[in-house]
Amino acid sequence: MSPDGSRWARIKAALTPQEWRRACWLAAAVLGLHVIGFVTLLAFVVPQHFSLGRQGVFGLGLGITAYTLGLRHAFDADHIAAIDNTTRKLMAEGKRPLGVGFFFSLGHSTVVFALAFLFSIGIRSLGGQVANGGSTLHSVGGLIGTGVSGAFLYVIAILNLLILVSIVKVFRRMRRGEYDERELEHQLNSRGLMSRFYGRFTRRIRESWQMYPVGVLFGLGFD
Repeated sequence: MSPDGSRWARIKAALTPQEWRRACWLAAAVLGLHVIGFVTLLAFVVPQHFSLGRQGVFGLGLGITAYTLGLRHAFDADHIAAIDNTTRKLMAEGKRPLGVGFFFSLGHSTVVFALAFLFSIGIRSLGGQVANGGSTLHSVGGLIGTGVSGAFLYVIAILNLLILVSIVKVFRRMRRGEYDERELEHQLNSRGLMSRFYGRFTRRIRESWQMYPVGVLFGLGFD
């Protein structure tokens, strides 16, 4: 078998047929949202030549610029950390979280869509408040978004660090012969108060779709 064929076989075997179907549905949803967005831009926005005052006209160039800035924003460190940590947590529970990033980004973009919808029905005063860094809306939204995202990431990081320390201690005791394999498994699955606290904190996120509200809260920072 050629190297390319072997590589494709490994990729295909990485997911079950059901998981491949889920992945295809997620990819189709992403593609569909792109089609809707660009059709709306090209067919309904650009031909209208909406005036932006001194800034000129809302054209194709501005739409593409907004799209590319959104792509760059998707790779912000706090987004990657939230998605990565949640994916690791779900995988540690024996699950196959294919849609963590999808639902997080869907929730995050909901805030943008809601603002765009408000603009479209004529609430222009909201635009000035969002653009003005000193406005009440921007201050409150920034406080909520930054507070929620920061607290989420710091708590996850601290818990992961404490769990790592706990695991290292267990392995050290195992090397001294204090645990056999069964006892080691028991200790890893029940690490006293830390384990109970970690489980209580993360119990609410059991499925990928539950990252949607987390994405919404992150988006309230208008960053």
